[in-house]
Amino acid sequence: MNSDICKQFATKLQEIREAKKFTKSKLSELADVDISYIGKIERGEKFPNLKTIAKLAQALDVPVKDLFDFE
Repeated sequence: MNSDICKQFATKLQEIREAKKFTKSKLSELADVDISYIGKIERGEKFPNLKTIAKLAQALDVPVKDLFDFE
């Protein structure tokens, strides 16, 4: 996986989460994803699979494509 895409995804996820005023804990709860994994994604240490990306988008109430809107 291209590390630039991972970093851009991580930044976008954090931006959307913070815009929604969600803590990592709240997103973790809503998406049913471990809070430590959310942190690793946002730090660019891990890149989630498609199922997890879909769960994150649903929890944030945004289309999946918004998580990849890097422009």
